[in-house]
Amino acid sequence: MIFVSAIVAGWLMGLLSWLLASSRDTISRIVMIYMITAVMSFTGLHHSIIGSVEVFSGMLSSPDISVWDYLSFQSTALMGNAFGGAIFVALLKYRAFVFNIVSKN
Repeated sequence: MIFVSAIVAGWLMGLLSWLLASSRDTISRIVMIYMITAVMSFTGLHHSIIGSVEVFSGMLSSPDISVWDYLSFQSTALMGNAFGGAIFVALLKYRAFVFNIVSKN
């Protein structure tokens, strides 16, 4: 479940990076960052950076969470984030490549 959630979170962060690159105004960038991160927060998606603080503080305050649990979460979330971001970027690049070939012919 963490891996699937992390894929969606990675996809959203990939989307955010593309949206930020295409915007000019500072206010619009701030609003986009707020919207994407709010969606991630309210839906409880697992991101390696956002979740690391939560799991690390849980590890420090509870004896039920071990270092192995923390590392397991981090590795699963990181792999999911990378997979989701890579899929998003690959789909956009593929679409731009296909559109470029079709428009030249």
